Amino acid sequence: MTDCGTPLTSARFCRAVRTLCGSFPFVYCKTLASTAFGRPLLALQLGDGPARVLATAGHHANEWITSLMLLRLIENYCLALRGEGAFGGLRASALFHSAVLYAVPMVNPDGIDLVTGAANPAEVRAARALAAAHPEIPFPSGWKANLLGVDLNLNYPAGWDRARACKHEAGFTGPAPRDWPGEYPLDQKECAALAAYTGCVRPDLALAWHTQGGEIYDDFQGFRPPGAEALTAAFAEASGYRAAQVPAASSNAGFKDWFLQRFRRPGFTVEAGRGENPLPLSSLPALLRENEPILALALAQ
Repeated sequence: MTDCGTPLTSARFCRAVRTLCGSFPFVYCKTLASTAFGRPLLALQLGDGPARVLATAGHHANEWITSLMLLRLIENYCLALRGEGAFGGLRASALFHSAVLYAVPMVNPDGIDLVTGAANPAEVRAARALAAAHPEIPFPSGWKANLLGVDLNLNYPAGWDRARACKHEAGFTGPAPRDWPGEYPLDQKECAALAAYTGCVRPDLALAWHTQGGEIYDDFQGFRPPGAEALTAAFAEASGYRAAQVPAASSNAGFKDWFLQRFRRPGFTVEAGRGENPLPLSSLPALLRENEPILALALAQ
């Protein structure tokens, strides 16, 4: 099992994935791309059912705990499969034969390494220079972007122009620790790779984990696919989170927004946990307890 006593860096994540695949031969790993700074973007796959579920996390650097959470959830699922036990209150073997789980647990490895202290000195100097224009954002704990200063959850072609105008008005007119959507949609390697992978997989349902607030969002500009409302209610009841409307300032250009617009199938942003980002490691047990049934229900749908 992945060590939960220290923050999850990209190198530790890669080692954990290798161990996971070596321990459970029914787990497959694929490298989707390399970031601008050479870190791999990894996807995992397991299951043999007819449904397809895509789970993503670690979009924002200072929300790195979602990457650790999703990796641990996958490990727990694998252990339940090996022991013929339950996952999220449901029989793990039934979930395995119900759906294929595709997972990209660390969408932003470059930014995560900055926040967790694993970036190299040159990367830290370059990031600090970008951060100097925004002294109101604590460094590096307030950093959400990748190391090019692009907010990856504002880089998708779904209301991107609106997001750009909104963030420009707020003072984010170029590379920054957060809230800059890039020069154009999908101009970041991470987002382009995840979008291409999603197009290949064509999931029936997609989950994007963020922190924090204990809320679940399931619509884009008023569009909610058939069945989404019932799933949101089930997720909320199982996790203790609440169904909520996306804040107006955050309602465009995200992965979930693009998925809903492109595929017209249920897609969810889960704002896991409560507190202030970055959430401490001490919150991980509660995050696992709250979000395991969400993943299990997604696989069972």
